[in-house]
Amino acid sequence: MLEQLKPKKSLRAYMKQYKEEHQHPGTKITHMIGIPMILASLPVAVVSPPVGGALFVGGWALQFIGHGMFEKSKPSFANDPYYLGVGAVWVTVEYMELLGLPIPEALQPEADEPKLTNGAAVALS
Repeated sequence: MLEQLKPKKSLRAYMKQYKEEHQHPGTKITHMIGIPMILASLPVAVVSPPVGGALFVGGWALQFIGHGMFEKSKPSFANDPYYLGVGAVWVTVEYMELLGLPIPEALQPEADEPKLTNGAAVALS
């Protein structure tokens, strides 16, 4: 049973797929607002359950709006619950990029493998 709970890939591989599945600017905006709302709702709910509940529901509504209106896809966590945590990391990285902060390599999406052409590697741009 514990084997089923292990992540299916590395954090960098999760980040790569998450980034690929969240390309539309509308989805990025809804996630960059909604995910912090969801995270903030947890401690706020201890102090004020109605406010925490509103943040939680509002944040999730933004997630589903982002996927339904912009990406036209189901949320990544539907196939792998680890994406619930990956989303929080992704938002953190997006804000770090906006602020011009360096992104640790461990949080950067995994690079594509170079494609082989006639036995020689070709760099991807």
